[in-house]
Amino acid sequence: MDIDVVLSPAVLAPEALKGRRVVMVDVLRASTTIATALASGARAVIPATDTGEAGRLAANLDPDFSLLGGERDGKPVAGFGAGNSPAEYGPEAVQGKTVVLTTTNGTRALAKAKAGIEVAVGGFVNAARAARFLAEGLERGEPGTILCAGWHGRVSLEDTLCAGLLVSRVVTAAQASGLTDSSKMAYALYQGSRDDIERALRSTEHARRLIALDFGDDITRCAQIDTLDVLPVQHDGRITASGA
Repeated sequence: MDIDVVLSPAVLAPEALKGRRVVMVDVLRASTTIATALASGARAVIPATDTGEAGRLAANLDPDFSLLGGERDGKPVAGFGAGNSPAEYGPEAVQGKTVVLTTTNGTRALAKAKAGIEVAVGGFVNAARAARFLAEGLERGEPGTILCAGWHGRVSLEDTLCAGLLVSRVVTAAQASGLTDSSKMAYALYQGSRDDIERALRSTEHARRLIALDFGDDITRCAQIDTLDVLPVQHDGRITASGA
């Protein structure tokens, strides 16, 4: 079963994604925010690797039909219309709009994910759609990679845990023995935490950062499984809902 987990973009080897379907996972919070925005009626999300690029992209859009959002180290960027809380991307804020988004880890991981033949965004909230995307690729002979965004190049428990959920939905227990080591690690982590995902998320380093910044409610939002029937897919620098 050719399904791999890359635990951090920092360890992503050149050409490693060539010919592979990729699901980028940044549970806390870019994946959840992107999926929420598209489920709420946003026309597209344009990811930017830094705040300067985000500002330039937003300047070329009609301000009445766009929203500039982002964060650095969990904190909203001064002067932006929104941060990176999924609560900020409901229909009242984004319906019919194009969102320009820059985050500390997720949007940078998406820049690296471009090397894949198809790229999607996955989290707990849309796990069913993300797993189906990977399974359909395997049926077509397209191997899959789950790229965890991590934190400043370091491995993060929450992204690895979500990767394990996706792996568990794509492979059978019997097939798990043939996975790569990183996929086995993610799979085992999920099996040990599956009964209380939110509790597992709240034990992570990044959850503690978010709680300190008064974003503790976001952890609950990000821990919900299969609440959004949307698959964000990235093409030519834009993320749209699959089938939209």
